[in-house]
Amino acid sequence: MMKIKQYFIIVASVLISLSGCADFLDVVPDNTPSLDDAFSNRTVLERFLFSCYRYLPDPTDPFNYPTIFSARDEFDWGFSYVFQEPAPQIALGMQNTNSPLLDYWSGRNGGTSMFKAIRQCNIFLENANIPRNISEDERARWIAEVKFLKAYYHFFLLKLYGPIPIIKENIPVSADAEEVKVYREPFDECIDYIVELIDEAVPDLPFMVRNPSDEYGRITQPIALAVKAKVLVWAASPLTNGNPDYKYWIDSRGKQLMPETFDPSKWEKAANALKEAIEICHSAGHTLYKYNPASSPQTYNMSDKLIQTMTVRKAITDRWNRGIIWSSVNYFTSKGNQAIWSDLQRGCFPRMFGEDQNILVQSYYATWYMSELFYTKNGIPMEEDRFFEYDNRLKPRKAKLEDKHEEYIATGETTASMHFNREPRFYGSIGFDRGFLEIASGTSNGGESFEPFLKLRPGELMSGYIIGYVAKKIIAFETSGSENQPGKNYRPYNYYFPLLRLVDLYLLYSEALNEIKAEPDEEVYFWIDEVRQNQGLKGVVESWQNYSRYPDKPRSKEGMRKIIQRERLIELAFEGQRFWDIRRWKMAEQLWTRDVMKYGESSKPEEYYVPYAYEEGRTFSFKDYLWPISDYDIRVNPYLEQSYGW
Repeated sequence: MMKIKQYFIIVASVLISLSGCADFLDVVPDNTPSLDDAFSNRTVLERFLFSCYRYLPDPTDPFNYPTIFSARDEFDWGFSYVFQEPAPQIALGMQNTNSPLLDYWSGRNGGTSMFKAIRQCNIFLENANIPRNISEDERARWIAEVKFLKAYYHFFLLKLYGPIPIIKENIPVSADAEEVKVYREPFDECIDYIVELIDEAVPDLPFMVRNPSDEYGRITQPIALAVKAKVLVWAASPLTNGNPDYKYWIDSRGKQLMPETFDPSKWEKAANALKEAIEICHSAGHTLYKYNPASSPQTYNMSDKLIQTMTVRKAITDRWNRGIIWSSVNYFTSKGNQAIWSDLQRGCFPRMFGEDQNILVQSYYATWYMSELFYTKNGIPMEEDRFFEYDNRLKPRKAKLEDKHEEYIATGETTASMHFNREPRFYGSIGFDRGFLEIASGTSNGGESFEPFLKLRPGELMSGYIIGYVAKKIIAFETSGSENQPGKNYRPYNYYFPLLRLVDLYLLYSEALNEIKAEPDEEVYFWIDEVRQNQGLKGVVESWQNYSRYPDKPRSKEGMRKIIQRERLIELAFEGQRFWDIRRWKMAEQLWTRDVMKYGESSKPEEYYVPYAYEEGRTFSFKDYLWPISDYDIRVNPYLEQSYGW
């Protein structure tokens, strides 16, 4: 009787998971609920495969994904209604154990339960052997994809919560109350299990997808090995590799949940995994992205400087580009295989013309601190550059033709001095007052060009909406005015938001090599210099030697560590990576507690470019590095230890 009941429950869960798929009810004959029926053929198994993908968190959801608003040091918001949403509430210090925000453990308050996703994967893996009208190669591939997804969902939980329960298989319905209660396993055991799952998956994954238009976003060997490398980097990083804050985190079994001592061999494992991932990515044709105007549907008359800044933006927004290893795709939703005009891109789009519709009024923006992050044209920080007047960086300055900044700043207009003489990534990533926001309908393609520039001071078009800068990098160039008109209705350009780029692996490899060597050498420099050269900059040793107040900084391990960290924050700005890096480096207490800054309330340049703190920064302490589990979940399962400090 218990077995029949178990069949009914599992079959019901299978059918629920397939809801939204056309004619899914037809796959189970009347009055014969069994696993053989529920997984009777290839079509049903494929639908269930896609259901396992549907749990992938959406990195473009500003309110329900942790990387955009919950830190408030990269992005910020311009409307008070945002305070009602989970991620901004975390930034405002409202995270709690009674009803945790962005609860990816149980699936509450904006979070999706990753354990539910894992359970879905386990159902697939336990029943993938049933259909007979499928080739064994295809079955093996699908099983490998789901093994990877299962590993990825464990990894997502681990990054947020630290030690987690390992769910190798679903607990039977017939299990007693004690069997259902699980422990959080020691962190290193979680890492080992995730890596083991990925290793099992890799041999049966395709080297690359056969038809990108149909299979883009499905897991390949390069994706799997790249994620494996990032898992091992996480394990090697300061937050989780001998962090003394967690010395006394011991569960009721007496198990130490976080490693007590620093283990340098973890960086060696990470470096080896990164090397393997980079090599297979190269073999699969992945390269650092470089924009070629001739590849556009229309050929635009762009200067070399503008082409370089477009390399920054289109590395994110150019569909199918080989610099992207893995993208977030709505392929497995009811919307079908469509890139989306996401809420993130829409919310970042500024109002540039009086005719612009309200739907395009910017409500999300880049913080003031992000404008300070990027290098000067000499490829080093503003505060270190001997030829950059850092103390006068906020002084108003009028753009003249002799400045040779006509590609970046409207000639005859006044802006802050620090907006001059910056690196290409600044101009490709940041939109600033009196700076251009290039879109297709405003860029010359053989006809007249009107190049809209941003007016961000009080009383101008963006008055009342913007407090910081425009996150220009994630706004697609191809988004344009209707019928080449500058304003009114915009035609959005949809693209797949990148989850993982090749440049990410290059910089991680440089980081790992720096950590395992006594001092940096040419191998450490090579990978970061590849990134810099692609962005029009000289290598780190040459740049610091020629321009920095600290010319020997790249020669020391600590100095090079800081250079690599800043390079990652610059190169991957606005891509959802900063949130994870700041946490694994254990730098959040320094960066996430700064005051929230804005420019002055006057339209006069000399009074506008006077930043001040208009709100206190986020409340943050070491306990905030890990998400809390709800008190309810701990009452239900007393074997669970609350996240340390909560």
